[in-house]
Amino acid sequence: MSDLRRFHNPVLFNEWKMRMRTNRSPWIILLYLLVLGAMTLTIIFFMTNGGSYYNPNDTRELFMMLSVFQLGMIGFVVPGLTAGVISGERERQTLSVLLTTNVSATRLILGKWLASLSFMTFLVIATIPLYAIVFLYGGISPAQVIKVFGFYVITMFGIGSIGVLMSTLIKRTGISTVVTYAVVFGSAIGSSILAEIIKEFIRYQRRSGSVPSATMPDWPNLIHNFNPLFAMLNIFEEGPQIRIGNVDPYAVYCLFFGTITLFCLFLSIYLIQPVKPRFRKVKEEQ
Repeated sequence: MSDLRRFHNPVLFNEWKMRMRTNRSPWIILLYLLVLGAMTLTIIFFMTNGGSYYNPNDTRELFMMLSVFQLGMIGFVVPGLTAGVISGERERQTLSVLLTTNVSATRLILGKWLASLSFMTFLVIATIPLYAIVFLYGGISPAQVIKVFGFYVITMFGIGSIGVLMSTLIKRTGISTVVTYAVVFGSAIGSSILAEIIKEFIRYQRRSGSVPSATMPDWPNLIHNFNPLFAMLNIFEEGPQIRIGNVDPYAVYCLFFGTITLFCLFLSIYLIQPVKPRFRKVKEEQ
């Protein structure tokens, strides 16, 4: 029983209850499904030329579009869910109360992080019937479906950890949310821009003859895999494929975002820990 208590996180369970008991949660789920469903049905409508005939060969393209739309929704929703988890407690003046309890900084950060991502995970799971409609037409392997949903999970982990870190560093929720969006989209777009700049520099060297063209590597395409959009397209073998030996680009993306997740969470825990003894001392003096 004592071993099970170590995994008990009161912050996580409290956040679950508070989030799912609000009237806003079912409306968010409904709106989310309506947006993705409307996009999917609209694409099917245009692919069938007004509803006359659907070509099963177009299923791959439809599945890709649905996956990209879902990725875009994750990119817009997750920062809003996580960028205020700590700064919101500061604004409500309840962070000091949490830090004086027996809840450790690790449980506080992980509880807030997991509670926010669990709601987004619930939204993604709720879209499985939409994927089932597309999957019934064929053209998509089960392995690709599993990879896509695994891709969503690792992307949510990475973006969510960035939001928690920004919320820990910045006191105002509004500023924290804006900075989180800027970091997420800036890093994604910046990685692709950096890859193209390096490739253009390589082409310039080739044209000038300073470096033999045969020795020019193709490794700059690896930076494209840090962009979630290109990494998503790699699942369908549509993006800039680049491998390090036998390592799949999908594994490179998972390793990169897994490292980002661990770094941001550990840094958030480290930044919030020094505050705890100070508030306990104030409480003892009172």
